[in-house]
Amino acid sequence: MQQVWCKQLLKEKNITLAFVYTAKSETSLRLKLAASNEYQVFVNGKFLAYGPMRSAHGYSHIRTYPLVPDENGRIAAAVLVCGAQINSYDRVNEQPFFAAEILSSGQIIANSLDFKAFHVTDRLQKVQRYSFQRTFTESYRITSDRENLLRGLPCNFPVVALSEINGNTLLPENSLSEPDYHFVTGKAYEQGRAFTDENRPIYRDRSLTGETCVDGFLRFDENILEEVLSAEAGKIVCRPDSDREHRLTSNRYVAYDLGQNTSGFFRFCVNVFTKTTLYFLFDEIATPKDGEGLFIDINRLQCCNAIKYVFEKGNYSVTSFAPYTAKYVRAVVLEGAAEINDFGMVTYENPDDSLDFTCEDGDLMKVIGAARATFRQNAVDVLTDCPSRERAGWLCDSYFTARAEKFLTGENRVEKNFLQSYLLAPEFSFGKGMVPMCYPADHIDGVYIPNWAMWFIVELKDFLARTGDREFVEQCRDKVYGIIRFLDCYLNEYGLLENLESWVFLEWSKANEFVGGVNFPSNMMYALALQSAAELYGDEEFSIRHKKMQKTICAMSYNGEFFVDQALRDRNHDLILTNNISETCQYYAFWTGIAQREDYPVLYETMLKYFSNRDPEKVYPYVYPSNAFIGRLLRMDYFLRQKEYATVLNEAKKYYLPMAQSTGTLWENLTTIASCNHGFSGYLAYILIHAYRASDGLSL
Repeated sequence: MQQVWCKQLLKEKNITLAFVYTAKSETSLRLKLAASNEYQVFVNGKFLAYGPMRSAHGYSHIRTYPLVPDENGRIAAAVLVCGAQINSYDRVNEQPFFAAEILSSGQIIANSLDFKAFHVTDRLQKVQRYSFQRTFTESYRITSDRENLLRGLPCNFPVVALSEINGNTLLPENSLSEPDYHFVTGKAYEQGRAFTDENRPIYRDRSLTGETCVDGFLRFDENILEEVLSAEAGKIVCRPDSDREHRLTSNRYVAYDLGQNTSGFFRFCVNVFTKTTLYFLFDEIATPKDGEGLFIDINRLQCCNAIKYVFEKGNYSVTSFAPYTAKYVRAVVLEGAAEINDFGMVTYENPDDSLDFTCEDGDLMKVIGAARATFRQNAVDVLTDCPSRERAGWLCDSYFTARAEKFLTGENRVEKNFLQSYLLAPEFSFGKGMVPMCYPADHIDGVYIPNWAMWFIVELKDFLARTGDREFVEQCRDKVYGIIRFLDCYLNEYGLLENLESWVFLEWSKANEFVGGVNFPSNMMYALALQSAAELYGDEEFSIRHKKMQKTICAMSYNGEFFVDQALRDRNHDLILTNNISETCQYYAFWTGIAQREDYPVLYETMLKYFSNRDPEKVYPYVYPSNAFIGRLLRMDYFLRQKEYATVLNEAKKYYLPMAQSTGTLWENLTTIASCNHGFSGYLAYILIHAYRASDGLSL
């Protein structure tokens, strides 16, 4: 397939080109497509697909789409391709390209250079990033040209010349299902007056200012931005009133509820009566604020959760370009007059969740439903942490989401694509053998999480057990051994990892303040990684090392009551156990198999009875409590293994039912401080359905 782009725009950031092909045909044609960095496909003006399915640097997946003629036998295929060309966590930074073939009855009738290409200039180019982890915000100046472009009709966008370029290695079409693109209608629940308050404090994210970002962090400097959307949208104040006019005039707004947290593309029809400036402000939650109704904080996630449109007079059907996550949305007209119809979101979800399960416990069904919704929104092409702020394929999260994928879909196709990206990834600057904490992504700051590399090995062993794919595991052999060689550089005289570098991460809690020196949860994970590598490749040395580490950790970390998180060197360079104890350290100990129930019966009972529902200021106040990611999940998973079904089911309602009732998804933390739709928590569906059926004496 020919890979093409406009050479004059090849070095530009945030450029969108449209590639249009029109034909007369009585039968459907097929579009075979590969492109980078992001694309949308429209057929006869209607949204068809978003892509690409992500992969490693230098690789792109091919997808094939049906092109169905309209009632007049006409086909107009328009592919919008945006070349962001900046570092991010949600895709790799590489030069953009477009490669396509049109097929009729299996025969190629057109290729990339047969498409007419346009520079789509109604999307502002020099805008701020959406977040530190993702690419650019969306802001538009829309005329009838966009509608005409998507329908293959004459338009005024500049035509650009195409040239063949050296692009990516194209991967054959894999088995990933096409995402679920169903439409979720937003329900209007609030209307009122909107205005700009110039005195309202504005959040200025590091991705806007560049503060604390390393050299090479790619963005447009603030002084050349065409607008600062976070400042404009952040100053908007909405005050509800009783006016229920369907038409939005200057300084009016309407708020929509999508029913639950939903991920995908905003879509709406709008009749614009006079030139209109329209903002969409959105988030996963909305909170009552005095005089302002249900307030939507567009910067809660350190993102710019806003899209801006300036419309000329006319009728439009609009779909946002990138996928977002929201439950609540405010549509605000600051100037003009317009009538919005059919507002909602086109989902971007995994379509393969097919497990049949019901029970009479309504609260439990809500939590399970929220877990499944969370899974579907975080398992489209790679296993992501969240579908909002980052859309990144994080290790550790992926271990649990992959287990949910197997349970809910019967396969691990998304996980295979995710792990294959790691297999294809180039060497990074972290040091020979270390792998990225999330991928496909760029890590120009050189930050990595050594613990997440351990999770890669543990997940690979689980992947083999779930799929039987020995061939792929063998292909990963060098990756696994490289990780172990890298980490072995930090072994001390006791055979324990000491003073790990970069971002040593356990979970979002006090436990992560005890990661210096000898951190025992990190060593517990490394012991499990060695055991996993031993089982993967039949390496007896790793098995011996695992057993030795297990004995050493138990001897050094256990203080007679709890496993202590950390040991540090004193002035004589002796390793001294600290008094730093976290609840999460206990879960790491038991979940990894370092500690066995029969060897620590009192501690087991303490965890089971007292850590379930304690006031941490009164009950074991010297043991710091766990958070949802990942201590609480390790607890649930471990006690499922121990057949403590009542505990698992009761705690699910205590901790996760409020989440399910609030957003319809499960969260990164036990509060709304961060993502309210985090992929790892999809694994709760597995845990709870197993616990429910086992408690009733049923099998799966």
